Amino acid sequence: MKSLKDIHDAARADGIPIMKDDGIEFLKQYIKEHPEIQKILEIGTAVGYSAIQMASVREDIVIDTVEIDPVCVTAAIQNISDQHLSDRIYVHHCDGADYVTMAVYDLIFIDAAKSQYGRYLEHYMDNSHEGTVFIFDNLAFHGIVDNNELSQNRSTVQMAHKILKFRNDLLKDERFDAIYYPDKGDGIAVAVRK
Repeated sequence: MKSLKDIHDAARADGIPIMKDDGIEFLKQYIKEHPEIQKILEIGTAVGYSAIQMASVREDIVIDTVEIDPVCVTAAIQNISDQHLSDRIYVHHCDGADYVTMAVYDLIFIDAAKSQYGRYLEHYMDNSHEGTVFIFDNLAFHGIVDNNELSQNRSTVQMAHKILKFRNDLLKDERFDAIYYPDKGDGIAVAVRK
């Protein structure tokens, strides 16, 4: 049975993309400060680390989390079970853009295919209400979004341009009160639906 630290360290060692430590702390603090957040949707489970961290904030939190990678799904289910959270965290194996539910969420945390963020946002609008918080990680993408010279890889730079466009569009979107935190995690945006 793995501890939370074991899950974190194994993911880092295996190169599985989990949220930066200060990003996780920011996310948990946000949930702590908003007791109305009880039902959470996460797109991008990886090995379940962030879902476990979010569920640890309060006993009343229930999470649906979506992951496309079958190896990660298996690991996440095991890790969530090890933390005795299988009754509050439900792992769904599919593409985040294909997951369909009638549920309405208080927080929708998106940390999956960066180039699909706009698509995910529109896909899950029907699963939100006035006051639902959308949180997006990796909007700095290791600094490359604001400084393309940090990467020599053309496809990475193209993705950075897509992320920048999404970030700018989100901050101007009349449907949300959005704030971008460049110094949290790998660049986190918090958008509250009006």
